[in-house]
Amino acid sequence: MSDADRELGVAAEIEVLRAENTRQAKLIEFLTRRVSELEQRLNLGSRNSSLAPSSDSPKQQAEATKNRSERRAAEKEKRKDDVVRRRGKQVGDRGKNLPMSAVPDVIVDHLPTSCDSCGEDLGPVESQRFERRQVLDTPAPIVITTEHRSIRKTCRCGTVSAGIFPPEATAPACYGPNVRTAALYLLHAQHIPVERTAEAMSAMLGVKVSTGFLASLPEQAACGLDGFIEDIRRRLKAEPHIHVDETSDQVRTDKWWFHVASTERYTYLFASSTRGKDAPDAAGVLPGFGGVMIHDRLPMYFKYDDADHAICLAHIIRNLAAVAVSFDQGWAADMSKLLIEMNEAAHETRVAGKVKLSRRQLSTFLARYDQLIEQGVAANPEPTGRYRDYIERRSYNLVSALKDLRKEATLFAVDLRLPFTNNQAERDLRMAKLHKKISGCFQSSEAAEHFAKIRSYISTARKHGVSALDALQMLFRGETWIPPNTA
Repeated sequence: MSDADRELGVAAEIEVLRAENTRQAKLIEFLTRRVSELEQRLNLGSRNSSLAPSSDSPKQQAEATKNRSERRAAEKEKRKDDVVRRRGKQVGDRGKNLPMSAVPDVIVDHLPTSCDSCGEDLGPVESQRFERRQVLDTPAPIVITTEHRSIRKTCRCGTVSAGIFPPEATAPACYGPNVRTAALYLLHAQHIPVERTAEAMSAMLGVKVSTGFLASLPEQAACGLDGFIEDIRRRLKAEPHIHVDETSDQVRTDKWWFHVASTERYTYLFASSTRGKDAPDAAGVLPGFGGVMIHDRLPMYFKYDDADHAICLAHIIRNLAAVAVSFDQGWAADMSKLLIEMNEAAHETRVAGKVKLSRRQLSTFLARYDQLIEQGVAANPEPTGRYRDYIERRSYNLVSALKDLRKEATLFAVDLRLPFTNNQAERDLRMAKLHKKISGCFQSSEAAEHFAKIRSYISTARKHGVSALDALQMLFRGETWIPPNTA
């Protein structure tokens, strides 16, 4: 082989190696980014995403505990000159005891029969004074059978008229409102499964309570709530702002959704087989709503053009926390601090009895917001020759959303009536998640719909200081509780 041929072969081999090296470099870059992406996903938890605290890893839970301990130690250090409070009841504080009744239901006198010293009979001796102790207890749980008789009478005209049975007498033998109230309270206020509720009720009452009877109660209750639901819809549509959210559940093997529209005074849950806009349309609150809608920036909600929108900043701060630890995303940490500072200023202004921030203070906040958005955009340039990876997309999408939704993200500082978060909706949905965790899935779509109605009723009643037991008892007596009108 000639020298020229050898040189050509070496040159060709070098080109092959160069091509292979380029391919491997691209592969290494791809795998490096992929590893970083997977690490970021593994590090997601309740503090930097919308995941629930129960989804945190043992490491994340340990870190959260450590952070809490460090914060408490720092707070204690700040208060080192103050008296250190011990756990529990403080020395000198008045204890909290059961109040004594001025008019007890039963009085039992305990008389001494003989002298504690000489043993003389004290029967004839007149009583002088006494010491009181009251025991608060319930009667032994027993079932009282009340027979209702519909008496028939014949008029002179020949017509036979009969007395009307009360609403609770629905069958020849049936349980009354108190039993129904207690059972439904256990089912939908305490979320105890049907079988365990039947076992508990049977044990307490001393009679057999069937699962079939318990399974029929939600439908009976829901049928009496149509007027209540219509009233809640009307009230929510007239509110200046409402909280909206949704969460998934399960009906047998199908995925369903609970949608909520709520305020501090009213709760309206709606069960649907879809998460999309058809569900809130059917629920009947959001169409035509003209106030401020507070939500987690799900695109569906922005389709309601009649309303103004405010986004939940708790979600945003968690997202910013995740982005801040990515590559060169210091703007995210600064944005989180700014939003918290704005919220503190809004709170202090409300406490001072003012209705809005000063014009100068607000304009300064908004100018800082715009500067941080510019920094965020600059920190997320378009990559050359490839698409953005997972980490880059999270950063870019977040800063783009905050840029496009500037009004919605800062509306809480413009209108101090608006809250910083959408926590109200999340609290009102929490019982649906708890029911799923304890009682499992629903056995039919009707069961999910009945649950939504009953939870709307119980939650709204509690917000007005009416206990769930009282509200359910009124419902089963045919006197459905309705929220009082407010000016």
